Amino acid sequence: MIVKDVVNNVEVELDRDGLIQKMKDGRQVDLILKEKKTDDIGYLTWDMEQWSTVDGKRFIRTYQLEGRVLSEYTSHNIHDLKAYFLPDEAESVQLS
Repeated sequence: MIVKDVVNNVEVELDRDGLIQKMKDGRQVDLILKEKKTDDIGYLTWDMEQWSTVDGKRFIRTYQLEGRVLSEYTSHNIHDLKAYFLPDEAESVQLS
């Protein structure tokens, strides 16, 4: 998929594994979603996810809604990413 690198102002071709490696290398991956998502209990609604890693093993997802950063976050291990890190479903993907 085409990913916009906002730091270097270039577009790069990366797959899901390439994005995970970029996170391990210290970059943040921003997923701009096609539509708003809501969690299963209706507590949290978001339209952008920001993914980063603490140490290459633990990953953190933060959320935005309509340009506003939300205080909630979720933490995941590398195995969780198969179910929750879905860049192929995003409208666009950015490297920060």
